[in-house]
Amino acid sequence: MLALIGLLSVIPQASAQEAPARSIVNIAPDLYRVQNNNHYTVFLVTSEGIIMSDPINRDFSTWLKGELQQRFNRPVRYVLYTHHDWDHASGGAVFADTAQFIGHHNMPETLTLPAGELPLPENVRKMDANGNRRLERGEAPKNMMATFDLTDANKDGALSGAELARGPLNDVHPPTRTFSDRQTVTLGGKTVEMVYIGEAHARDSSVIYFPKERVVFGADVMQAKRLPQAVTPNIGAYIDAMRTIEALDFDIAATGHALAGTKADVTALREYLEEVVSTVASGIAAGRSLKEIQQTAKFDRVKGWERGDTQPPIHIAQVYATLKGTR
Repeated sequence: MLALIGLLSVIPQASAQEAPARSIVNIAPDLYRVQNNNHYTVFLVTSEGIIMSDPINRDFSTWLKGELQQRFNRPVRYVLYTHHDWDHASGGAVFADTAQFIGHHNMPETLTLPAGELPLPENVRKMDANGNRRLERGEAPKNMMATFDLTDANKDGALSGAELARGPLNDVHPPTRTFSDRQTVTLGGKTVEMVYIGEAHARDSSVIYFPKERVVFGADVMQAKRLPQAVTPNIGAYIDAMRTIEALDFDIAATGHALAGTKADVTALREYLEEVVSTVASGIAAGRSLKEIQQTAKFDRVKGWERGDTQPPIHIAQVYATLKGTR
């Protein structure tokens, strides 16, 4: 269902005529942060090749491969996934001629179609005009067209319940190696670590840690002066993920969206999440309703943050449902 929600909410960031905003910025010795509109990845240059993180999408990866060849004349040897989401993990096949792909051991399962004949979700069922239990291309709304082909696993021009449940993952190159808790990658005398951070966002969420460069790269879970869209299904897992990241020795928090930040930004997000939990828990204990808690709660620490005005009431509702046992 989460994959479907993401699919239905897709709004292209640029029209076909508008070139994507792209840049490559040096953030530490031999370590670079790369922009593709509001998505970011990182890569580390070594004497034996390049270690990069999320490939984002095929068009971006094709562009980046050309830039890497022109600037450094070295191939990508490793692609390290933070998680499987299509808007971060697509396009890796561009580097398959030279690279190994590493992801958490939960990642392959997320790329596999669910077994059996799943029904269309209720909010999609009403779009099935001919009643054949498939959402055909002509029945799909415009906001699904950007990811329709990425979701259509068997390329028959129609989406099944199983394809919708899996999501738009057709262009995610599967990992060729997996790990459980931590994975160390060494190339050209340089070391990168992959650290599993639990199920705060996805079952295969990891951060990419550059110990010598004192940088951590994380997508979706780690934010800098920006609130996440959701803190479900388990805000406790989200807080634990922040603590796992905080335990690393780093200065720069290179995020997969928007601003990069510092370790202090990771701590600030964790403290906000803890404050939401304590605020909701004390409100429930005092017999206050969800609406009353939303109206009285104040989170001064997030003033001026991206989504700082819009997300707290949503987070309160999500935590309220969790603590009341209705989620």
